Amino acid sequence: MKKHIIPSLIAAAVLSSTAAHAESLYEVYKLAKKHDPGLRAAASTYQAQKEGVISAKGNLYPNISFNGNLGYSDIDSPSADYDNTSNSLSLDLNYPIYSPVLSYGVDAVEISSESAGVSFSNSEEDLALTTLTEYFNLLTAQSTLQTTQALVKSTASQLDRAKKQYEVGLASITDLHDAQAEYDSVRVTELSARSSVSYAQKALYQRTGQIILNIPDLSKDYPISLDPNMTVDSLIAKAHRDNKELRILDLSVKSAENNINIQKASGRTPTVSITGSLSRTDNDYGGGAPASMQDGATNTSSIGLGVTIPLYQGGAINANIRQAVAQAESATEQRASSLQTIELNIRSIYLDLQTAVAQIEAQQQLIRSRRSALEATQAGYDVGTRNLVELLDAQSNLYDAQDAYEQYRYDFVVKKLQLLEATGDLNEDKIKELDKWLVAKN
Repeated sequence: MKKHIIPSLIAAAVLSSTAAHAESLYEVYKLAKKHDPGLRAAASTYQAQKEGVISAKGNLYPNISFNGNLGYSDIDSPSADYDNTSNSLSLDLNYPIYSPVLSYGVDAVEISSESAGVSFSNSEEDLALTTLTEYFNLLTAQSTLQTTQALVKSTASQLDRAKKQYEVGLASITDLHDAQAEYDSVRVTELSARSSVSYAQKALYQRTGQIILNIPDLSKDYPISLDPNMTVDSLIAKAHRDNKELRILDLSVKSAENNINIQKASGRTPTVSITGSLSRTDNDYGGGAPASMQDGATNTSSIGLGVTIPLYQGGAINANIRQAVAQAESATEQRASSLQTIELNIRSIYLDLQTAVAQIEAQQQLIRSRRSALEATQAGYDVGTRNLVELLDAQSNLYDAQDAYEQYRYDFVVKKLQLLEATGDLNEDKIKELDKWLVAKN
């Protein structure tokens, strides 16, 4: 850990030399959305899939093509010697009026497009959770640093007092050494706390592309409680409907089942198409051409109904269908496995939140108890019934309890964000709602 402290302090100095951006939670999220290449890639994939739907649907409509040809030929044979300059134009039609395989193919592309859209939304939600977690990691690191700095200041005061008492003979050299050792210890802790703040700042810089040094604190009035109407079963039911990863797996199962239809249609159903053509051919024969070959234009029109029926492909038809069925079964089981994981995750987060509420309440009582203990120890030290080590321990215990209390609060918020993400409800409205509980520092 110590080897990382110096580079972190250097990085903090470099960051401090640049203009700081005091950003709200929602503003940081917007910066992350703008900066994240993964989200832009997901958006481009979604756009490409939407265009693919239009392209696939084009196969269901008439296919009309134009062809043109200009040529010259020279015939030299024992019976004839002539040349010919010709040009031809044609307009060709191919319209599949009955083709199940093309229809199922369009369904496959539409499912892929819908899946890409859900994946994009999932990427947004993942980015939101990651960014907000890093935001609160910085808040936690800053809170620890502030508490440690307050402890350093208090310990420095005790050290100064011990020095003065030692100079006039009211304190022993042992008391002075104990005070110095405690001061040196908390100074090392302060360096580690600064290192943690620096790393948290760099994580947000990597996420947003902006240097963010000052961010609002979580309001002391932020409610540490759970909705009494919220139950694990209701959360799981909501996840079944709205969890993005589960919706992607649902679409994966749907796509695999549609692939069975594609394979069956490819090997067992006919394709019926209307075909037609309009053409014109102009010939200009040179001298010596047979009498049957006359100059001029020939116009031809045709229309027909074509049917293609697959009969046998060396056993590939049934094999492809069995393969598609097995793939659909695999997709179904993968969804079931992921569903179990998601349900377990929701139960775990909900239990953590319940525990956090109790921990925070208990920690508040612990702070009051340790503050009372510090006051009592200070009074005892002043009258000589307590020694300096006991006073320093009581002081350190109070600051440790205060630091743990703030960490519990931030952990509670992050757990709530994780629960929102698991139930598919972590959106911009929720971020703005949380942002209202962040207040500027005094």
